[in-house]
Amino acid sequence: MFLSTQHHSQILTRDCYTSEEFLQKEVDSLLLPAWHAVAVKSELPHDGSYVTFEIYGRPIILWRCDDQIHCFLNVCSHRFSKLRSDSGGTCERLRCQYHGWQFDETGNVRKIPDAKSFRPLKQGMLGLKKYRLDTCGELVFINLSEEGPSLRDFLGEMYSTYLEWFSPDMHTAVVLNRPIQANWKCLVENALETYHTTEVHPKTFGESPSEEDCEHKLDEWGSSLSVDFSQEQSFRSSLDQFGHWLVGRERNPVYRHIAHYPNVLIAHLSLYRWVECVIPVSPNCSTSVVRLMCHVGKQGQLRRLWNRYLISRWANDFLGQVGEEDAQVMTQVQQGLNSVDQPTGGLISTREERVYHFQDYIDRALNNGHGLPQRDTIPISYKGKTS
Repeated sequence: MFLSTQHHSQILTRDCYTSEEFLQKEVDSLLLPAWHAVAVKSELPHDGSYVTFEIYGRPIILWRCDDQIHCFLNVCSHRFSKLRSDSGGTCERLRCQYHGWQFDETGNVRKIPDAKSFRPLKQGMLGLKKYRLDTCGELVFINLSEEGPSLRDFLGEMYSTYLEWFSPDMHTAVVLNRPIQANWKCLVENALETYHTTEVHPKTFGESPSEEDCEHKLDEWGSSLSVDFSQEQSFRSSLDQFGHWLVGRERNPVYRHIAHYPNVLIAHLSLYRWVECVIPVSPNCSTSVVRLMCHVGKQGQLRRLWNRYLISRWANDFLGQVGEEDAQVMTQVQQGLNSVDQPTGGLISTREERVYHFQDYIDRALNNGHGLPQRDTIPISYKGKTS
């Protein structure tokens, strides 16, 4: 059931989705201090494995050394070249492609070609900038600020649940970084509501679930949705039952979607778990970082290889289609937001109350509840309380 009894007004104005100034405020106040789900351990399978990417104008390199994953700014401290320009690989030490400086897992310089020409150079004087990195199960998170909550505190009561959901016996089926021409909040809001399902995903998800099958929960740290599909009778349901038979697991027909504000989205559906981290590139462009894992059976089973192909292939095709459907409509939403003229409107239904809750979070975090158009006074529930 939904928590609201009537619709809400839109809190954020369209400038909040199109303004460079507002985005910079969000990055500085909300996003830089947040934890970002950027990878899974299987992307760094061996000692020396590394992957590179960019976030908020910062080239980043993740490097595995002695079974620990480290996060550095991918910029050499000598003359500021990027250490690595490829997307990933394996190296014994982090080595700059320009002059060959080498760094260890602490970020300290370990080798300087023609080192005598740099004398005197104090030990530890020039090192790589290192960022906080932590894991929960197979999920790899980074934090670009030196202070703030630990990952365990950020994930809160769900931390132990995610350890189980994203355990080492899960198979990584999808690794996707998709650019989408829309503001990052549009992507988050799209994931927080089921109202668009019937129109946008008729062949993938079908009709929006009924209110009786839905349960919304609104918390200070985020929100969640649970949908019970136990009574569903469809081809998708039959396929799901067949998949569970293949891997030898009891079917759980409850879909769960959890949002950890500002931009981490985690979901569980029968054999599948996925995490999405939405990262703004500009006011009109974002990157959707998606990692999907699935059950393919116990280690050592002969049919595990076949399951991995069959179930992973279906997951890849399904998620790819859903993602493309969302990406297309998000582009249209952003174009509407950029229109010179705007219609009268901006309503949020009870089915979309998680969107209202998210907008309220943005407003409170950036403006202390002030500075934006007056909100309606319908209370939002926080753990049994109202505000």
